[in-house]
Amino acid sequence: MNLSTSPIENHSLTAIMPILSHSFEDLKFLLSPLLVPSDTIREVILICPQAILSDARRVLEKILSNSDTVDHPNISLLPYTSSSFYTSTLTNAVFRIRTEWVLVLDNHGLQGLNSEQQAYLLCPLSISLPVGPNGFLRFPANSSRILATNRLEPAEYLIPPFVAPTHLFTRTFLHLADSDPWLAFGMHVAKTHIEMIGGLVLPSDISNCCEQNFHLPCLEKIQIEHNQTGILSADNGSRTQKRPASASGHFVLVVPHLEDLHAFVPVLCRLQSVGHTISVLLYLASSSDAMYCSSENCTLQYSTLSHTAPTLHKWLDSLGALPDVIFTLDVQDFVSVTFTMVLLHEPYRKTTLIRLPRTDISHSDWIGSLTLRELRNWNIPDITISVITDHRPDSLQRLLTSLTSARYFGERIGIRINMEQTADLETLRVIQDFEWPHGDVFVHHRVIHGGLLPAVVESWYPSSDNSYGLLLEDDIEVSPLFFAWIKMTVLRYRYGGPENISPSVFGISLYQQKMIELRPEGRRSFDARALFTTDGILNPSTPYLSQIPCSWGAVYFPEHWREFHDYLSIRLSEYSMKIQENVVPDIRSNKWVKSWKKYFIELVYLRGYVMLYPNYANFTSLSTNHLEIGSHVKSQPEEEYSRKKGLFMLPLMPLTNASMPLYPGLLDLPGQKLPSLSSLPVLDLVGKLCSVSELLERGTKRRTELTGCSATTPLTYDARELMCLQEFT
Repeated sequence: MNLSTSPIENHSLTAIMPILSHSFEDLKFLLSPLLVPSDTIREVILICPQAILSDARRVLEKILSNSDTVDHPNISLLPYTSSSFYTSTLTNAVFRIRTEWVLVLDNHGLQGLNSEQQAYLLCPLSISLPVGPNGFLRFPANSSRILATNRLEPAEYLIPPFVAPTHLFTRTFLHLADSDPWLAFGMHVAKTHIEMIGGLVLPSDISNCCEQNFHLPCLEKIQIEHNQTGILSADNGSRTQKRPASASGHFVLVVPHLEDLHAFVPVLCRLQSVGHTISVLLYLASSSDAMYCSSENCTLQYSTLSHTAPTLHKWLDSLGALPDVIFTLDVQDFVSVTFTMVLLHEPYRKTTLIRLPRTDISHSDWIGSLTLRELRNWNIPDITISVITDHRPDSLQRLLTSLTSARYFGERIGIRINMEQTADLETLRVIQDFEWPHGDVFVHHRVIHGGLLPAVVESWYPSSDNSYGLLLEDDIEVSPLFFAWIKMTVLRYRYGGPENISPSVFGISLYQQKMIELRPEGRRSFDARALFTTDGILNPSTPYLSQIPCSWGAVYFPEHWREFHDYLSIRLSEYSMKIQENVVPDIRSNKWVKSWKKYFIELVYLRGYVMLYPNYANFTSLSTNHLEIGSHVKSQPEEEYSRKKGLFMLPLMPLTNASMPLYPGLLDLPGQKLPSLSSLPVLDLVGKLCSVSELLERGTKRRTELTGCSATTPLTYDARELMCLQEFT
């Protein structure tokens, strides 16, 4: 699952444990759970008094030399001079680690814990509160220790061992009282959460923690009626919402406030309008709240919580049907954490959890256009952004700024920045200063100049069939809604019904074509809407399929990109044909000597592949090309350069707001949803309408001419088979 409360990422945990002189004889036993090969623990830091540092090092070396385990985490010793410096030494240890999570142990390590508790601490969930087996409800003057039960319990503070996000240990920890630093730490943590909780106490039986009996507020059934005047009225009656006979799915929204529901109404109402059941829980709302909305007729029922009530688990059970999809906020509060723990166990394992940032909900109306199947697959696609740059720091900064400003709807997105060997110092500075809050950043710097072809082709490679690469050269800028377009289209045409999935579709373009560059006579202006109107296409505003691969902001599919790598290796090796061979007849790209697109166009032609393109009014696009001086754009007179630049720059789709009513939104589509794949117009490499079967026929014929293979070309994504090279390696 791609959730913020799934297990933490690999090698993202550092364990910190104090050792004392009298614990030497038990050190091997204490370390044994930490020395096994681990996917989570990157480092173990042992804190010891300066006086026993030499002895500790000698004992540790003996333990490691006699260990059968080679692939254990890194281990380091950190001394302190006296007990008064223990807290500051611990704090410094936390500050020096580079992992997102820290496991704080006492001198007993994991002794006294059952196997499930040990397993949790060594591979915890991504929860923003400290979690451990030992916590207290009240301050030490009248402290009450929480004994492990069969449920997750809130605590005012924890004592080691516990696991916590590293960022919770701020510099203020240096000033905490040595007499009870964990109480002070719990108070500090509580200030960061709305429920004033300092930590969570693990249940004794973690496998049954879905049976928790939290004292969450009492359920009140409130009917919201959405009438044509735009008013949602509340009724404290006991009416319940029954699942319509025609419903195909059960959607649940769990949010704290009525305002959050209000923002999400367009999505819920659209899902309900096509027959889905909707259930809503507001866990911090007041039943006296009123709500206004301007959507069409829609009736929603929601429940609120009070302090005398059934558990969250029982509320889910009371719905009568298991949820297919649950929407909630991308926040870490007590209800959110416990709610997610429920979903980790049967019977809710098959429920899809979609977490959305509060700021993104008002821009999420497109989610309501997706089918049940598509939404259930929400967490499967893994999209990586790959940026290709050289020595255009201002261009790179503009691209990175547009990426950072975009909306990602709770998704964790990795970004890979690929620098050419000739990247200048200013470009390096831009990258060093870049902060990416949405995922991991990987920087790759060439040491030998490769040029644009390997820079693009080697910038990304799929790790699985659910891996997708968004390729962006540094003179591209993206719309704040570019990721919504990607998510919406990938879910429809990769994870929707079988009728909307085809091996012929190799990617999704963000850029909207305004020019056709591949005609032999040179580039020509292009307007898809005008073409479709002229040719009698029923919906001229429809997205369409084109054979032209986009290099100005596009997502490439894994099977096709792997095949392209193999095809390119075959072509560059000249094993099948001379490099000068024109694979595609009468096409301008045959003259592009150093272009990766030349070879992708060849593969597309031979296979009959197509890419999805947007088709919004006024050429409104999800990306634009600034056409700056570089490998393919040479220096030229200012007037000519400005004219040419105007041919390629497009207006970016803004976030929907009242101040920009003339700009289209994502759902400005036929029927306000993405059309079926079979209804999409198909264009060939020169922008002419044709059919998929025609493209396949052309490719098969040309393959026979080039290779002598007369058999029909199956879509196997196998470049060796395509070129009839069974023995090529």
